[in-house]
Amino acid sequence: MPSSRPRFPATLLAATLLAPIGAVLIARALIADLATPAVHPASAPTAASMTPDGDRTPEIHGRILDAEGNPVDGAAVRLVSPRVPYTIYGETESDPAGKFAFAHVGTEPVRVVADHDADGAVTSAEIHPAQGRSTELTLVLSAASAVRGTVVDTEDHPVARATLFVQGVPWIARGATSDTDGAFRLAMVPDGVTSLVAVAHGYKTARVSLPRREGPVELVVRVRLVAAAAVGGDVRDPDGNPIRARIVACEGQPSEKTAVSAEDGTFELPASTIGCEVVAQHDEYEASDAVVPVEGRRVGLRLKPGGAIEGVVVDESGAAVESFTVGVESFSGAQSRGIRGTPPREVKDPRGSFRLEKLAPGRYVLTAGTPGRPPGRSDAIDVAGGSATTGVRIVLPAGGSVIGHVFDQRHAPLEGVDLRFDATSSVIDSSARARSDGAGEYRLDGAPTGPFTLRAEKAGFRVRMLSGLRVDSRGTITKDITLDAIDGGSGFEFGGIGANVMRTPEGLAFAAVFEGDPAERAGLRAGDRILGIDAESTEGMSVADALQRLRGEAGTSVGVTVQRPKTGETVNILIERGTIVR
Repeated sequence: MPSSRPRFPATLLAATLLAPIGAVLIARALIADLATPAVHPASAPTAASMTPDGDRTPEIHGRILDAEGNPVDGAAVRLVSPRVPYTIYGETESDPAGKFAFAHVGTEPVRVVADHDADGAVTSAEIHPAQGRSTELTLVLSAASAVRGTVVDTEDHPVARATLFVQGVPWIARGATSDTDGAFRLAMVPDGVTSLVAVAHGYKTARVSLPRREGPVELVVRVRLVAAAAVGGDVRDPDGNPIRARIVACEGQPSEKTAVSAEDGTFELPASTIGCEVVAQHDEYEASDAVVPVEGRRVGLRLKPGGAIEGVVVDESGAAVESFTVGVESFSGAQSRGIRGTPPREVKDPRGSFRLEKLAPGRYVLTAGTPGRPPGRSDAIDVAGGSATTGVRIVLPAGGSVIGHVFDQRHAPLEGVDLRFDATSSVIDSSARARSDGAGEYRLDGAPTGPFTLRAEKAGFRVRMLSGLRVDSRGTITKDITLDAIDGGSGFEFGGIGANVMRTPEGLAFAAVFEGDPAERAGLRAGDRILGIDAESTEGMSVADALQRLRGEAGTSVGVTVQRPKTGETVNILIERGTIVR
């Protein structure tokens, strides 16, 4: 039975084969004459190209039809540059009448390309827009071929995650990725495309010729990849000098690899990193721009200048602290992985001023300390490469005092017990020290406000740590301590949950959760990212800060919010602390 849909004349369909990649471009005024497809701007500005305020910028508009002359609804229409590098200037879709429009297109040469899954693709001839003129087109879609096949190595083993694409029409022929069996399928390959490109990590780029074809077919090809050589490269500091730096390739991907450059700046990465982004990182500089290795070429990486922090250290009254130590308590940024940070620096300055230089960009928290006072923290400080963040102020509190007695298991006074504060900072140890007298009495000054841990230690006895303590600045609390004699047993005990904390690129996480301890019984797992402790965000929190919040007297509870690394699920867990003996 004859089709009720109108057909385009045979001469017009023949013209389609003459246009680039099966395209047909027809000026609406010439459709009746069935002339060779071309673009002919109108002789005068049309209403569509003029706006009430006199805008005379060019406009391109028209219709998208299928091979039978019917309007195509929902075709993807793009305005692109005609030459490499290809640029997409605008994107739209055809309406139910097949119409589309691009306003304010400028006067650079362009092409209009369109595709629709059910009807094929089309690319116009090159268009040269003119000021104040409107170009009107009719584009007819022609069916495209499909290409499917298998990607293998030289031993015919399937290659998964290979990327396959055709060159010259990236806006139409979308790429494909091979599966675990090496299989792939490109659904729409225009007839004018004659080669297929395959790229996979660790292999040389492969090109496969496609046979000439007329009309839609499904081609079957076999792509064979040859292993590539290792990737070599060089890294330089901002002044162009060779430098030892961390090299990170394919970060966050299963194929991620790292290396450290030699003293002369040279490095080597496995071929599996070809096609990935590679960057150089260093504690004192901003990371290099990312470079994608190309087979057979050395990779050149150059670090960018780091930043700086300027500030002052004062006491509670605002008076300058003339002698102190200052260091990086915590850091978060693009270079979190493996960064060591600036070592603590000894400063002597009558104004209490300091300057830390050569800092990788990111967010910092600083700690400063001086004998006789607990360490003080800065607020979060954002540092950018090549500039200094100024006006930072760190206040060292006067600190509180802890007094009490130390006894043995029989409640006899213990003389000569060493007492100090444990893990008050991740970079600066507290200088506060005390020793019990003949009556077992002690006084330890310089306590932080808390939470903090008091550590008591004497040869022949198990180390005892009292955690979760708090005291006001210039205030005093009393804590009596009982030490157990060691008879070949464990070395220390404290109140906590039984888990170790580490810093990762994503923030704080549990490094280990010990079997049988409260954390494990409550459902915590190694690798869980710590988002909050007792409803306080861990952003900017150091490992020492987190440990002090997780520790506490046995029988008390702590709330922890964690994110599972594999699923991204967020879980709130309430844990009852226990006595941890090691």
